[in-house]
Amino acid sequence: MDIDVLLRELREDRIHGASWYFLKGIEAVSLALSSGSGGDEIKALVNRLRSIRPGMASIANLAYIIDQALNRGFGINDVVSRLKEEYSKIQGRLVGQLNKHAIKCGSSAITISYSSAVKTALAQWGKCFESLFIMESRPGNEVSQAISDYSSLVNTIKPIPDSAIASFIKRGIDYAIVGADGLYADGYFLNKVGTETLLITARRFDVETIVIAESYKAATGGVGEVYTVSEVIGDMTIEVPLFDRVPFDLVDYLITDVGVIKRPRAEDIESLREAFINNVLNLGEQ
Repeated sequence: MDIDVLLRELREDRIHGASWYFLKGIEAVSLALSSGSGGDEIKALVNRLRSIRPGMASIANLAYIIDQALNRGFGINDVVSRLKEEYSKIQGRLVGQLNKHAIKCGSSAITISYSSAVKTALAQWGKCFESLFIMESRPGNEVSQAISDYSSLVNTIKPIPDSAIASFIKRGIDYAIVGADGLYADGYFLNKVGTETLLITARRFDVETIVIAESYKAATGGVGEVYTVSEVIGDMTIEVPLFDRVPFDLVDYLITDVGVIKRPRAEDIESLREAFINNVLNLGEQ
């Protein structure tokens, strides 16, 4: 695939989350290397990746690692290989941490949008859930992919309109489970718009809230303006943010490849990022 085609795919995507962008970013760097790009060209590519989704933690961390590797004189092909290896290891460690968190069988859960991390969780927990409610999470059509990918992992899938979440939660939902496009040390995580409403409602009705995210999604500081799309309602058009900044005080458990964190704090996010960066770059110093 041509790099420009790949970058256009990233720019125009409206379904996938941070893990997909992370892997596509690695693929872009690999393509550049295979075409003979040098250090300056790789740096320019990394800056283009950053500009596609400004503030997205997985892309920011990928860019940081490539920049640091170039500055330290590491072989970028080796670093790309280590990034791929670490991604695979992270998925395995995440499964181990998910298995440490007890889920009540016969229970019901609710989620929003589509998340590869939630899919990983459902592969471990899904058969314990009698029903999984999926918010339609407009704007966007991620719910179609969620229904397709999650259906084989749980007993019953029930898509619901975003406006009906309180009504369904009151009927007896036990868990609100969401992924994250980024974890920020400023005290919040980023996820599809509607996530904050879901967790506020869950907290109102004493539903356990669980966020599942890999360490490569952790970032220092915060994020600026979030990405918006135009949505037509009636005969009017309005700009709608695609993401919520959801405060960590709405989160009961953050489950990561590094560990299960109860009531996460800023220092937990900084430690997650540090662990990921060190797992990749320290290998290059051996």
